[in-house]
Amino acid sequence: MPANNPVPVAPATGTAGESQSGAPELELHGITKSYPGVKALKGVSFSVRRGSVHALAGQNGAGKSTLVKILSGAESPDTGSIRLGGVLQRFRDPMDAQQAGIHTIYQELSLVPSLSVAENIFLGQLPLRRGAAVDWQRMQSKARAALDRVGFDLDVRRPVGSYSTAEQQAVELAKALHKDARVLLLDEPTSTLPMPDVERLFTVLRSLSEQGVTLLYISHRMDELFSLCDAVTVLRDGVNAADLKTAESKPSDVVTAMVGKSLEGSIADAALRGERSPRLGPGAGERVILSTRDISEHGSVDKVSIELLEGEVLGLSGLIGSGQSELAGLIAGARKRTSGEMSVDGQAVDFRAPRDAIRHGIGLLPQDRKAAGFIPDMGVAGNITLASLPQFSRLSVIQSRRERSVAADMVDRLGMKVSGVTQPLKTLSGGTQQKAILARWLVRQSRILVCDEPTRGVDVGAKEDMYELIREFAQAGGTVVVASSEITEAMMCDRVLVMARGRVVAELDHDEIDPAGNAILERFA
Repeated sequence: MPANNPVPVAPATGTAGESQSGAPELELHGITKSYPGVKALKGVSFSVRRGSVHALAGQNGAGKSTLVKILSGAESPDTGSIRLGGVLQRFRDPMDAQQAGIHTIYQELSLVPSLSVAENIFLGQLPLRRGAAVDWQRMQSKARAALDRVGFDLDVRRPVGSYSTAEQQAVELAKALHKDARVLLLDEPTSTLPMPDVERLFTVLRSLSEQGVTLLYISHRMDELFSLCDAVTVLRDGVNAADLKTAESKPSDVVTAMVGKSLEGSIADAALRGERSPRLGPGAGERVILSTRDISEHGSVDKVSIELLEGEVLGLSGLIGSGQSELAGLIAGARKRTSGEMSVDGQAVDFRAPRDAIRHGIGLLPQDRKAAGFIPDMGVAGNITLASLPQFSRLSVIQSRRERSVAADMVDRLGMKVSGVTQPLKTLSGGTQQKAILARWLVRQSRILVCDEPTRGVDVGAKEDMYELIREFAQAGGTVVVASSEITEAMMCDRVLVMARGRVVAELDHDEIDPAGNAILERFA
């Protein structure tokens, strides 16, 4: 079953980790870490067996990132100990951690695009001949051997930037294995991968575990954890909330430990149990509020015609790169169409920039919220009112008191966890950042909300909040477009347009989609 399919999925079986016994490969005991005003870790302890795939789960702000920084050598714990193969470790920097055998693979890969595959694998360790000349033949031969371990056959002479994300990820793995990695820390490695590449990555990771490499896997996706991992350690507010074996537990156990309460009866719970998906929208009206005719963007969207009905939640679903995100951007004015027509309320429109779409009542929750969704150093209030400045200014001077008051009301309404409305948005969790962008369009009183991968990179608790907010927006009369590569997300929409190679290849009503989402999946090819 593809890794992004709705759960439940069969728990991992027969992996090398299940058969390992004896002393753990990685042990953490009593790890604490404090920053000014924040105690990020409060005595975290767990162990990981050699050759196992061990998951680390928790909501944003639970302490996962801090723990990864400590294990990778980027931070030092205030107290506590780390043992690798029973030997006490003290990392002064990332180089110490790598020399001990711990390598971290982040969402943003640490490769130099212009250098060859072989040069990236041997970066900082180029094999030399006498006279300090690089031994290119030996380097390329060893690079091929490292790639063989991860099951990829790449031309090691080509620039790494010429390869796909999945292939670049393979280069990262080969780079770590070449440096004799004993433990691999993988931080959300599937966040930008289409499903076929996710399956291939899982095959590689299972193979590495069988070779004795120990994997610590971080993901918000419950289906991935239960498909790949042997055990899960759950963090909540900087402490151990649960240590579970996947073969003896279920996704809802992990979610309950993450949020500290049962989500029984919630939208997320229904999705986790693979039941008939809940419906985010109240159902479509009869009036066409927005339409496109043969709209195209060269190389990404090819002659797409749609009609968006007032009051509906319309899903745009497909593998990553199928065109759904680009279509969402065209609708919201964030991208420029190369041909075709678009109308709002029956009147032809030509969006040259997002501000043109905003004037027609369209708001966008972008996929890359950090780059395109908000101003990182600006406070919560400023980001919330960014699209409505004329409402908060007089003679070109911002009325700060009114701005803060409206922002504070939104913070309370959306349940945003902030210290105050002047807190820089970059310091908040991904889920809270998404809520702030949504608040912007509520203040603006937008009629159409375009959501591009609205829950990517947020934890299950924040997902539940986002789904409820989308539902409330639709029930209040708003119209929503949800572009998503997550099947469970698309299945919640009133209507789903399935995209492949930039075209709409199928249209499905909510009631036509089976609980497993196969009606969508089978049209992805």
